[in-house]
Amino acid sequence: MSSTDFEFFIFLCQAGSFSKAARELDITPAAASKRLSNIEKNVGSQLLSRSTRSMSLTSNGTIYLDYARKVTSTIEEMNSALRQKTDEPEGLIRINAPFGFGRKYVSRFIADFINENPKVDCQLHLSDHPLNLIANSFDLGIRFGSLPDSGLHAKKIASHQRFVCASPSYLEKHGEPEHPRDLSDHNCIVLRQNEDTYGNWKFNKGDQIYPIRVRGNLSSNDGESVLSWTLAGHGIAIRAEWDVYHHIKEGHLKRVLNEYQLPNADIYAVYPYSQHLPARIRLLIDYLSERMNIVPFRK
Repeated sequence: MSSTDFEFFIFLCQAGSFSKAARELDITPAAASKRLSNIEKNVGSQLLSRSTRSMSLTSNGTIYLDYARKVTSTIEEMNSALRQKTDEPEGLIRINAPFGFGRKYVSRFIADFINENPKVDCQLHLSDHPLNLIANSFDLGIRFGSLPDSGLHAKKIASHQRFVCASPSYLEKHGEPEHPRDLSDHNCIVLRQNEDTYGNWKFNKGDQIYPIRVRGNLSSNDGESVLSWTLAGHGIAIRAEWDVYHHIKEGHLKRVLNEYQLPNADIYAVYPYSQHLPARIRLLIDYLSERMNIVPFRK
């Protein structure tokens, strides 16, 4: 019985269904089901009772899950302790980051980090939605905004905002919104990303919350497309500070509704290690925190 079988079973139980687990692992539900069947064959016992719509642990499955968690935790602690034996950081770090920010900034920071720490290897995987770090064997993830209670550990590495903005030509033609409800009279460019309810923008001012349902004739799952449409004067959009700061500074975009705040967009490093954080990962987190808190995109 391999430790990867234990990790798979733990993840399957956390996911709650073959379809969800398969989606996260980028395999078919049939492949996930077959892997479970092989595990059950190896232990000689049924671990999960499943139907077309649900699955539940058998009594033996409960025992297996308990020991799987203990074994994987022990292996993680052993590996972490071994890595801590060296004062000089070395080894592999696998990182998951968002496409846009990862391509423009994280990749550069990592390259600089490697130049200073030549015994460390980094693999950067960019994705349009956050990937499960444990299931995909990532050591570190870069995340924006409020974090779900997923059992991961997190360190805030930079304060960050989202801006509502439009081009001067659009605002000259259609006027500038003074209250979030005024957005109903505007063409809003929507980013269709992650699990967000598309077109639902939420603002707050003091203790007041203003949930607004916006509409528009342009939407995309790609932030660069949304930015290019906004620059071209097609409508109003919400974009990350790092993505529009220079455009606002140079007058190509104008920030609107400045007195209203959008949901938290601070930048976090998240990681699955509970103890003995490897030196190379701790050093990379500190390095990213130093670089991002300088706010390099404002230079």
